[in-house]
Amino acid sequence: MYKEAKSSYFDLPALDVSTAFPQATPASNFPTCTSDYYQLDDLLTVEEKAIRMKVRECMEKEVAPIMTKYWEKADFPFEVVPKLGALHISGGTIKGYGCPGLSITGSVVALAEVARVDASFSTFILVHSSLAMLTIGLCGSEMQKRKYLPSLAELISIACWGLTEPDYGSDASALRTTATKV
Repeated sequence: MYKEAKSSYFDLPALDVSTAFPQATPASNFPTCTSDYYQLDDLLTVEEKAIRMKVRECMEKEVAPIMTKYWEKADFPFEVVPKLGALHISGGTIKGYGCPGLSITGSVVALAEVARVDASFSTFILVHSSLAMLTIGLCGSEMQKRKYLPSLAELISIACWGLTEPDYGSDASALRTTATKV
């Protein structure tokens, strides 16, 4: 006899739009999850589910209510950075140096929750964590890792990635710009 399995994905609470987006109609709710076609939620570990819920709660309660004012002004939400730093997800899969050492899946789940509320802010954390921190983690000297990664992991320092030049666009392999410490 076939018994229909029910994914734990369905048990997640609906997003209360009035909490996350105060400018929205209080009666508005995101619908509860109705599909986890591939049952991916069931593949997550307890730790990965905990990371997802921690990031989801912060993003819905702390970040979503204030992001509209930044969208309208085309301004960066610096006040959100410490909230994201407290989540301890910066640097994702990097182990040591104050970085969280998450599984690849845990890192993706955390970033997906950031993107769920604000896609532009997830781009910020992806550039910071993946392009800049991961480059240091993989290619940096031991001294560079000890010097930079701890403050980047806490979002005390913000990393960036210079990728575009007038003659080469975003072809990272053709960049000619160099930096000189002054």
